[in-house]
Amino acid sequence: MSHHNWLRGRTVVYQPSAAATVAPPAQKSEAGFSILAFFKSILRTMWGFIKGLALFIGLVFIFFFALTLMFAEQQRPVALPSQMVLTLKIKGELPETSGASQMLALIQRDKAIMTLEDIVDTIDRASKDDRVKVLAVKASGGGYNLTQLQSIREAVLRFKASGKKSVIFSESYGEGGYGLGIYYLATAFDEIWMQPVGSVAVGGVNMQIPFFKDLMDEYGVKAQFFQRKEYKNAMEHLTSDKMSAASRESVQSLVSDLATQLVEPIKASRKKLSGSFDSLLNEGFFTDKAALEAGLVDKLSYEDMMLDAIKKRFVGVEFVSFESYSSVLRQKQFEAAMLKNNKQGVVIAVIPVEGMIVSGSAKSSPFGMNDKVAAADDIAASIEEAARNNSVQAIVLRVNSPGGSPTASETIHRSLMWAKTVKQKPIIVSMGAMAASGGYWVSTPADRIYAMDSTLTGSIGVVGGKLNLQGMWNKLNINWETVKYGDNSGMMSMNDPFTASEQKQFEASLDNIYDYFITRVAEGRHLTPEQVEAVAKGRAYTGRQALKLGLVDEIGGMDKVLDDLARANKVKSRHDLNLIYLPRTNDPVELFLMMLSEEVGLTPMLQKVSSTFQPLMAVQRLSGRGAVFDSTVGNGRIQ
Repeated sequence: MSHHNWLRGRTVVYQPSAAATVAPPAQKSEAGFSILAFFKSILRTMWGFIKGLALFIGLVFIFFFALTLMFAEQQRPVALPSQMVLTLKIKGELPETSGASQMLALIQRDKAIMTLEDIVDTIDRASKDDRVKVLAVKASGGGYNLTQLQSIREAVLRFKASGKKSVIFSESYGEGGYGLGIYYLATAFDEIWMQPVGSVAVGGVNMQIPFFKDLMDEYGVKAQFFQRKEYKNAMEHLTSDKMSAASRESVQSLVSDLATQLVEPIKASRKKLSGSFDSLLNEGFFTDKAALEAGLVDKLSYEDMMLDAIKKRFVGVEFVSFESYSSVLRQKQFEAAMLKNNKQGVVIAVIPVEGMIVSGSAKSSPFGMNDKVAAADDIAASIEEAARNNSVQAIVLRVNSPGGSPTASETIHRSLMWAKTVKQKPIIVSMGAMAASGGYWVSTPADRIYAMDSTLTGSIGVVGGKLNLQGMWNKLNINWETVKYGDNSGMMSMNDPFTASEQKQFEASLDNIYDYFITRVAEGRHLTPEQVEAVAKGRAYTGRQALKLGLVDEIGGMDKVLDDLARANKVKSRHDLNLIYLPRTNDPVELFLMMLSEEVGLTPMLQKVSSTFQPLMAVQRLSGRGAVFDSTVGNGRIQ
């Protein structure tokens, strides 16, 4: 009876005895066996390489074949008329620019999504184009980003200053009750049109914050968060049942300053409202006829009638969309860059810090383009790439972030310091709607910091802690037993409160982060730690408040940043700068899949291809994203 061990080959713990070991056949020499295995390995490697190369060539071929078809359909010569009215439709918050969006815009032409930079740049170019007679804008909806409204408004005022006509139309300026922002933009135009039955809501600025402590108490949940310092109120809505005096002081200051930023320009632009607007603001809401009588709008009519009135006043003009006009300018700029081999002139690297600052990498993917996180490793690599490039004259960090991990912020900070001190690259920071906490931490190495008037910045502080669910478990009759090694090993467990020892260690980490933050600001802004402490304590400021306190250097958007860089480098205008956006997407297959994932500006044929790829994209979206538990627990996250 032969012995058969059923464990063989089925378990990792099976160890055959020496007697059971089968010796290799005597016929084959050890050398011969090794040579044969070596050649088999070589053949397998070569076959794998050939298959991978064939797949890559196939994908590239598909991409360029599709691209050829697209250009055949879309790349017809575009001739702009000798007299034109530029028409623009804006709705809600606009995307920021990036290298990928620029590349896609070249392909998608007049169907590409307009970014904030596109709009500002196009208005400024149109102001110098004798063919453009009128700017006609239709504004819809709400949810506008105030810093973006300020950038567009300044561009419209520059357009008007060139002696050209501007008009704006909307069905309603704040139909939902909040229209002060969009009305603020409207007052930059020569004429404000509104559709009958519309309304104007200019009721001021209102900020409400919910507090959950009493509700959490009912369920046995307690928030244990510690802040550095009194104005760092990011978790106060969990730890208290009402706003603290320090929080109220800070929030009231922000609300008052933001309201003033809206009201003062309205009065300056609408002279007939300068003496009455305060009382109109207190009334707040106006029907169509009441708005006309009050002088808030100039015309009650429809969009088509506004366009007809422009035709009658400017005989012979043709209407051209912003997208079409911008695509022609973009194409010409691209062709000029190609002629220069894209290497001549002044090169500026633009690197975005968009969203929550996190550690690690989040490489851009066609399946996750809408995820806004600022991954420290990716940003640091982009900074280092720009710093090592001898043709790059300056690095612009475009910061639009509420903060995040202090360690991730320090990673970005270190890369900027290396680029500045070792590679001698000028560092410029351009702040968007928010550059607070970690967003300000990463800004501190800059040679110059630009912010918009309404940018929220500062918030030099730290908050961290955890939720204690022990009371809730007791109410549910759930008992957690603990086995541990180390007195403080359960520090961040949400099933128990902090012990005295755990709280001491945790608060020491917050003190350490706060001290580092003060030091980074002092070094970057050339202040003493005492001077920084006086304006820190976790308090947030508007951009123009920060300017007075020395936390920023200039008020202005990316257009002003680039204008100043053009002057500093003796270039005619910002349009002559060679901008490179990092991290950039050079992979043609990735760009192709990005187009498919967005389905923007695709030809009918490519839309069919896109529909074929959708199941794959859906699977990729699900499989590419693991469960994420985002909290301030245990990391002293800057909010």
